[in-house]
Amino acid sequence: MADTNTNAPAEAPRPVETASAIAPTLLAPFNADEDDADSAYGGSVAGTDTTSLLSPIARYREENGRTYHSYGTTEHWGPNDDKAQDQQDLSHHLWGLALKGQHFLAPVEPENVLDMGTGTGIWAMEMAEKFPDATVKGIDLSPIQPTWVPPNLFFEVDDYNMDWLDEEQFDLIHARELLGTTPDWPGLFRKAFKALKPGGWFEQHEPSLFFLSDVVKLEEDHPFPKWGQLMVESGEKAGLRFDIGAELKGWMEQAGFVNVTEYRMPWLIGGWSEDKHQREVGQWNQLRLDLGIADFCSRRFHNQMGLSPEEIEVFCARLRLAFRDKRLFGYQWAYFVYGQRPPTDPKPSILQP
Repeated sequence: MADTNTNAPAEAPRPVETASAIAPTLLAPFNADEDDADSAYGGSVAGTDTTSLLSPIARYREENGRTYHSYGTTEHWGPNDDKAQDQQDLSHHLWGLALKGQHFLAPVEPENVLDMGTGTGIWAMEMAEKFPDATVKGIDLSPIQPTWVPPNLFFEVDDYNMDWLDEEQFDLIHARELLGTTPDWPGLFRKAFKALKPGGWFEQHEPSLFFLSDVVKLEEDHPFPKWGQLMVESGEKAGLRFDIGAELKGWMEQAGFVNVTEYRMPWLIGGWSEDKHQREVGQWNQLRLDLGIADFCSRRFHNQMGLSPEEIEVFCARLRLAFRDKRLFGYQWAYFVYGQRPPTDPKPSILQP
């Protein structure tokens, strides 16, 4: 039976401290000429799909003044411009703060790591610095990662919704904030399962879609429930589901993972808790939501729900006011789920009697 806990673990099996910076002595130029046959991830990435080469991949789509990826089979909700990249790094800080500096919870000493949807690559860079003997690969639809990286770190432009070529390659696959980016969640878990070595671990961290209050009864037209309704509906119309947090554990088990563990942590919206750690998480979460809520919903609300940019901005302004309403004691859940591909049963030695 898998474990479930509604509180963050006091101590994770393998604590990892957040790197404060990438040491210059560890940096090496991105190898644009690396043979793709040596890729740990493989997939659909061609050798020229790197951050150091000009290609159609870097000719982004522009919508309503924001830029989005041009590569891949799926229309991702998130922009990739400088503003969005700052938001991704802020979000990375929040996730690290929530886990008290840890990068992952699975009980593994990683040697070959894949970071799905790496974004700006900050998680992958910190992992490469922390584990200099490990190989770390980050993949994303946009080549927005640094061109100078630790020598054990590689970035590729790739789409995890396409076929994966590698099998039994990684001992840790990490995914974070992938909600609303794949049309087939169970299928994605099966791909990750096959890409892991026997005994390897898949770990995913996701925020809940819904903003809640336990002390105030919210009417249907309040921004909190209205947000959830619009996001669920727009995701259904796009064929890209957003409300996935509570489903991760089940999908992982269905894909064949064992030792599946789920932690569910309340993320406050604002610093209304007396607990120092929860208060700090809540303050950063409110900042993240204030600055990023429009990035998160604009493409779906415009393309699937038919809202104008002006209507979207008005709704986001109402949400920001609700985030600041201390009477609500608002919060959302964050999910941390990890599971293991079963280890291969040891084969009996032919020398044994």
